[in-house]
Amino acid sequence: GAGKGRGGQGRAGKMADSFLQTRLRQIKFDGANGQRPKKLLVNLLKMAETCEEGGSVEECEAAHAALLKDIALYDFSMGKIQVVADTNLREVQAYKELQGTLTSDMGRLSAEIETLKTRVAHERVVRKNKEEYAALAKQVEKHPARSQTQKDQEQLNEQLSTLEQSTQQHESAMKTRKRQLSLLLHEVEHLKKTALETEDDMSGLPDVAGGAEGGGG
Repeated sequence: GAGKGRGGQGRAGKMADSFLQTRLRQIKFDGANGQRPKKLLVNLLKMAETCEEGGSVEECEAAHAALLKDIALYDFSMGKIQVVADTNLREVQAYKELQGTLTSDMGRLSAEIETLKTRVAHERVVRKNKEEYAALAKQVEKHPARSQTQKDQEQLNEQLSTLEQSTQQHESAMKTRKRQLSLLLHEVEHLKKTALETEDDMSGLPDVAGGAEGGGG
């Protein structure tokens, strides 16, 4: 009865091993140490097969020790992978923070660029105005100073005043002479009329000289 039990367990174990081996061939492990989990499962199956098929205690302990060694190596390898993964996560986080900082800096720089553009445009307008002012200043320098212009204007005003006075004097003299000429013409006309009246009166008088001569004869 015991032999049949062991034979049944052996057949069941072989069926389980066959199933596990089939699944192992179907499983795909990725990564640099992708074959190590598969190797651990193979060694586990070998140890189980050795112990179930009547292997000695030394063989089972050796298979067990080999399995533990592989597990320790796998755990060490996974530890290194975890360190690398943690480092990568920290680097990714650092990159994200750096990206956020760069995005913030880019926004700030964009704002500063716009401010500088506005300032440059203002400076251009100021420079253009300065150039125009300088050109106007050169034009102004070509003209006499305000004091000289004012002095010349005062001289012109004095000359105009003198001319006005002279004109008034000439007009007054012309009026006086015109009145004198008018009076002279009036006197001439009066004298002429008086002379004509005197001449008429003289022609109406008797010939005194002729009478005197007749009386004497």
